[in-house]
Amino acid sequence: MYANLHQIVSFQFKKALAITAKALIFSFVLFSFSSCFQYPEGPVFTLQTRDERLSGNWFIDQVTDANGNDITASYQYWTLNVVASKEGLGTFSYFNNGTLYSYGTYDFADFGDQLIIAFTEYQNENVSADAVQKFLDVLRLTDQHFYYIDDQGIEFHWEKY
Repeated sequence: MYANLHQIVSFQFKKALAITAKALIFSFVLFSFSSCFQYPEGPVFTLQTRDERLSGNWFIDQVTDANGNDITASYQYWTLNVVASKEGLGTFSYFNNGTLYSYGTYDFADFGDQLIIAFTEYQNENVSADAVQKFLDVLRLTDQHFYYIDDQGIEFHWEKY
């Protein structure tokens, strides 16, 4: 009888140990990937760096103002060109109907959820003596989609060419 009881207790202990081990492994994996949930709209996981995803030529997909109104038509001829640099700051250029509208350098904030741009050419004006600094709250950054809210509350959705 004691041998039978010992086998039952031993089996239940092994089963509990296996469940605990699985829970620990799951928790470790979840914690390891928690830093990948950087932007509210994704991606959940990527092997590309932020700069690799951001670099390229972009066109406007959708723009909404701070009140949620669709103002895409006002930006239909806008494009964005981003060039990453391994030596330091990358370049960030807005074009309106093929003409340079604003140009500057960019860097990510410490936690990467904001993009900091220092414009030397801003809204067709040379401001290199007093660079204009803007902060963009990044919502989504994949290799094909770049969404952010600017400092005026306007939400931009860009798609890569």
